[in-house]
Amino acid sequence: GEKGHNAIALVLRLPNQMIMLVGRDLGEPERFRAVISRALTLALGMMGLGGLLIWFFVGRAALKRIDSVSDASRRIMGGDLSGRLPVTGAGDEFDRLSENLNAMLARIAMLNEGLKQVSDNIAHDLKTPLTRLRNRAEATLAGRHKTEDYRQALEGTIAESDQLIKTFNAILMISRLEAGYSSEQTGPVDLAATVSDVVELYEPVAEEAGVTLEATVPEAFTINGNRELIGQALSNIVDNAIKYSTDAAETPRVRVALERAGSEIKLTVTDNGHGIPDDADRARATERFVRLEKSRSQPGSGLGLSLAKAIMTFHNGRLDLLPANPGLSVVMSFPLRETH
Repeated sequence: GEKGHNAIALVLRLPNQMIMLVGRDLGEPERFRAVISRALTLALGMMGLGGLLIWFFVGRAALKRIDSVSDASRRIMGGDLSGRLPVTGAGDEFDRLSENLNAMLARIAMLNEGLKQVSDNIAHDLKTPLTRLRNRAEATLAGRHKTEDYRQALEGTIAESDQLIKTFNAILMISRLEAGYSSEQTGPVDLAATVSDVVELYEPVAEEAGVTLEATVPEAFTINGNRELIGQALSNIVDNAIKYSTDAAETPRVRVALERAGSEIKLTVTDNGHGIPDDADRARATERFVRLEKSRSQPGSGLGLSLAKAIMTFHNGRLDLLPANPGLSVVMSFPLRETH
């Protein structure tokens, strides 16, 4: 009735006719293996149960987050461009992804709003010149005129058409530059030479308008950029300064100055006209088709400063409008060209 034990034994007969028995009880190792097996089975079971619980709670929470993101995405794709992906504030990967996508959606919404505004402005600002073209043509056809009258009508039509083409070209250039694309090549540009060329070009215009045009170019500064684009931006700014300095209380004067300021090169055009006293108006002055109340009497499309700003952005620079008291200072800030 006793419980048996498993054992292993070795019987040896010694030279003196004695018998030696060597054995080992196998029960203890078997019991140890049984304990280890039960422990492993229990541990694996607990791990499996823990994994299931983690999947149930964490996985369900993750799936719920994914479902909420998916629902928000469907609403946005359905036309609700003001919608945004949910952010819980946990600071995890889902929140970071949602924040990045929300920033992208905000940028897209801003671009869409800008496109809508530009489309409205184009429709509004181009309606007047197109109407003038049609009225001039109708008036010319309505009566019997001399050859000289027809010539004048055609010349006016050509001039109006050229202005429309110039406006469209400016719009296309601004769009390309703001999109970061330009077929224009970049390379070393001597700003001092560019300033001298533009000032020389506008000296007759300033003299005819009774405006003193001065330039301060102490030394040569070289940047990476496109000479034609920079020259066009500076030309637009100088042209505006000449136009709006004619109403100065004292002698109309426009100053163009080139100087180094820290890690930047600043090209400043300053006039002594009435300027733009209001901060909000100065901020709006670089928007497309914006013409402030005092500028309505001057010819133009309201794209000059917009194009200059786009050109500066293309060159990783800035365009700032600052009060000159009296007048206005338009500052073109370029990063210094790296030299090796």
